[in-house]
Amino acid sequence: MYGENSGHLRDAMGALLREHRIQQRLGGKGTHTVPETTTLAEREELGRQIRRYRECVLTWSLQAVRAANPRADLGGTTVHSRGPAEELRFRLTEALTASSADLAPAVELTTEQQFATVEAWRQAARAAVLGEHDFPAGVRYSDLTDQQCMTVLKDAADVVRGLIALDRRYSNVPGWEKLHNQGWLGRAAETCAAHAGHDEPDYAVDRQGWQPKPEPMDGPAMPGLAGVMQAEYNLLLNLDEIPDARSLRVVMDSQRVITHEATLRVAEAESDLTSRWTARVTTYTKLVQETRDLGGVLGRNRAAGHGALAASRAQKLGPKPLTDPNQLRQLDRLFNRIDQRVYAAVEHGVRERLYFLRVPIARIDDHSPGPVKGQRQRYAPITSPAQTDLIAIVRNELRPGPIRLSPPDGSARSRADFDAAINHRPGDDPGPSLAL
Repeated sequence: MYGENSGHLRDAMGALLREHRIQQRLGGKGTHTVPETTTLAEREELGRQIRRYRECVLTWSLQAVRAANPRADLGGTTVHSRGPAEELRFRLTEALTASSADLAPAVELTTEQQFATVEAWRQAARAAVLGEHDFPAGVRYSDLTDQQCMTVLKDAADVVRGLIALDRRYSNVPGWEKLHNQGWLGRAAETCAAHAGHDEPDYAVDRQGWQPKPEPMDGPAMPGLAGVMQAEYNLLLNLDEIPDARSLRVVMDSQRVITHEATLRVAEAESDLTSRWTARVTTYTKLVQETRDLGGVLGRNRAAGHGALAASRAQKLGPKPLTDPNQLRQLDRLFNRIDQRVYAAVEHGVRERLYFLRVPIARIDDHSPGPVKGQRQRYAPITSPAQTDLIAIVRNELRPGPIRLSPPDGSARSRADFDAAINHRPGDDPGPSLAL
């Protein structure tokens, strides 16, 4: 997730920003009680290695700015015509283009380092490289709210501020190369951080980004309501693929049955759930009726099996009331996510003409087998004049409200600690340290 990777990056850089006397930490000459343990050539090689780690962090910062403010072309602009985000993006691009360092190779990212300072740089670079996967997986302008974009922009600007502070502190390290136009880059980062931090941040963005693909809950059925939720979870995973028309109807009927059975057993203390689930039963009853004449063979049919299994387990629940509030809330969240997937499947199927409506024609079907001939039928798009109330029910009654993600614990604290680390001076409180 974005919050996990960016948090690791801030932790590692925060530990670096609280360090002083850098050459001594790299084995250089210190006091009479701290002898020199590395040669000048060895420290020069360490300096080059740290620059490669810094290159990874700079690249992450540029990608974060692009994700939050994707202006395509900055050619021909000037410092007076660029906004705070555009100016930071321009200066980051300029610094990366002028840098002679390469990105750290995989062996340097995965091998633990001898010196704690170099190890902290390695962890920062590793977090930056892993964080690059977050931007195409949900942390981008089209997927975020305005407040979340400003939060990502503020994170990137603060990281650049930290890099500027470290660049000045490492200037005497052998093999070090200062950032190109360090002053301009620092001013751009300060301005962008102030601009992005003007509004209230939305740390729910930390829940976005790349996540491992969820695995189905295979194995024997769990007892009671847990078994129903097990099948419902597997149904939710299989609804990532558009079901064919028959499977869609089976899924809808399974949700009607499960919600009805769960509503009968909900304790009286959960009256809010009872009212919502009663309305859900009514909605799915209407959907089952409206999909009687729905046709379409394109799509998958695996969701139907999981839906039928969940309905069968729900009907076998004993008469004992459901009183566990955690289980009930989890089931309610599963209902909301399944409703969202069913809504998306219907909308996609209608838009791409995967689902059709069976319409009877006032003629006898001479080609039907058997001595008794039935009425002829044809299939028409759901959006044709022969449409049913299916689309209206899905849009007005089934579609749940937007799912609001809550920020992870410690999101604000992580950023506050990092901001304090940027302004750290010798003798200040050392603050939280990086566990190495």
